[in-house]
Amino acid sequence: MKIRNIVPSFLLMIIVLCSSISTNAMDRNEYVSAVMEILRTHVYLLQELPVVHRNKYSDNLVRHALAIERTFGLLGPMEWHAVQSATIRSESEGFDDDIDEATFESLARISQNSLKNIVRSAHDTIDQQNPDGLLIAIEQMVQSCNNCHSLLPKSVAPDLWGPLPRK
Repeated sequence: MKIRNIVPSFLLMIIVLCSSISTNAMDRNEYVSAVMEILRTHVYLLQELPVVHRNKYSDNLVRHALAIERTFGLLGPMEWHAVQSATIRSESEGFDDDIDEATFESLARISQNSLKNIVRSAHDTIDQQNPDGLLIAIEQMVQSCNNCHSLLPKSVAPDLWGPLPRK
């Protein structure tokens, strides 16, 4: 898929998201799904730009990395995520609450660090002209999200990332 085909779709998605929010027609699940689509788009572009368009859009690598960090913030701070996860686990039938607070804090810290690492890796990719570190940082971020969400019932936390277009 070419980048010039993705940009109009991305802009249309933003317009639809904003118009839906202003009319209060969007429920929580729709909102989270829309935000996840934005995150997936930024991740996809970070994977493609340094490989397919090595120098043409290199300045945008950092912008997309920062956008991932900011877009994730739309889903709530990491501490809120941990509290919500504990609540969901405790309210779910047949789901033992065997994860302690220290484990959640550790997982949250790993996720926060993985987001920051994407930004650092984007800068390094521009400086070193080598996307390997950025691609690894993306995989680590996706894995850190999946590590937390794998502890929740599937009905509450389905696969966040789905199959990404490339690995």
